[in-house]
Amino acid sequence: SRQQMMGIFLILNDDCDEVDSIPQEEAELLFAVLDKDGSEKLEIDEFILFGQVMLLEFEEFSKYGSSVEKYFPRVLESPTYIIIKDMVNSRGFDGAVDFLVMLNAFVVLLQCYPMLAGESANADPQLADGLISTQWEVVETIFTLLFVSEMASKVAVFGWNRYATSMRNLFDGLITVAAAVATFYVYYPGIEGNKDLLRFIIMARVFRILRFFISIKQFKQLGHAFFGILPAAGRVSLLLFSVVYIWSWIGMYFFGGLITRDPNNPTSKLLNGTDFAGAFYWANNFNDMLSGANVCFNLLVINNWNVMESGIVAVAQTKVSRFFFFTFYIMGVMIVNNLVIALVIDYYLDELENGDEEEICDVFGSGRELVFDSDDLPTSKKFGKYVARLRPKYRLTAMTSKRMLKKLFSQRVRGHHT
Repeated sequence: SRQQMMGIFLILNDDCDEVDSIPQEEAELLFAVLDKDGSEKLEIDEFILFGQVMLLEFEEFSKYGSSVEKYFPRVLESPTYIIIKDMVNSRGFDGAVDFLVMLNAFVVLLQCYPMLAGESANADPQLADGLISTQWEVVETIFTLLFVSEMASKVAVFGWNRYATSMRNLFDGLITVAAAVATFYVYYPGIEGNKDLLRFIIMARVFRILRFFISIKQFKQLGHAFFGILPAAGRVSLLLFSVVYIWSWIGMYFFGGLITRDPNNPTSKLLNGTDFAGAFYWANNFNDMLSGANVCFNLLVINNWNVMESGIVAVAQTKVSRFFFFTFYIMGVMIVNNLVIALVIDYYLDELENGDEEEICDVFGSGRELVFDSDDLPTSKKFGKYVARLRPKYRLTAMTSKRMLKKLFSQRVRGHHT
């Protein structure tokens, strides 16, 4: 029952340090998500989802509102703001931005053509006078103002928190702010700015053209797979680092100082005539941890490992040293390396298979969050509007998060997306 579940949440707060503190309102939300039929009691199939529900965290949707909504509510009803909001939310707005990005790339190409043709970049003395006097400077400034207006409109309508949830918006915003600051720095009276700084930032703005690749289905799926797999890749990277660190330490312990070109060291003569010396692989040694990690990386990608093995066997004067390379091949290449490859392939195939599913959490296009309110849940309690997501500390992939949210919120009788 509800009362018993509230008691369980209190016990978790008091006795389980591993579980984050659960406020009363969040406990009510968690129960509402579990109680699919709204009976105020949990059946076995509902209670089974308790562990997954505990991975959720909630945030009031009001935090994703814009500053205009918070501090200037009267402006929301003004005709000007309504026009701006409708314009930003329209498909035509993105189309106009795409056109500006393409036009900006074309203008930058024309501007850089003399430099590409080998002509002097400072042929026009007006470029260094600190004034907006040439046609290119006028065009660059106009583009900067247009892109600043685009960013300001999006932040005003969506709010910064929602705007910043998109990596594309963050990249665009960073370039836009940098160009605006550089323009102010270069052209502000009394400040001797660096024109090359502004030119480089304007050229960097051309990278916004990469947004067109997102519209291509295959590139979009590839991008989703790349960014979605990062949490899981972090755990595998720690495993890979541990393996490389351990074998580097073992190699340093047994073979440290044996690879040397010092003529006074008798082991240096042992390498004469070996493939190792013939390939000038002197840097591939275990004399320190970084060099050992370099050797392990070469072994990991199976890059001439037999050449490195010949050098170690020669200076160690025992074929037993080959066991070091054999064990690393088993652990590093056959297990960890194949684990990474399998993880990438499995996730990408998952994205290909499920990438066309209807988005249940298209709030910010990340696939990791879901907007809901009390009308979306079979409960009589009124909670308001919230954003639900899986706690980041568990490092779940985007696809896993999407599936879990879909499973937990599948009881919604009325879909609600933003």
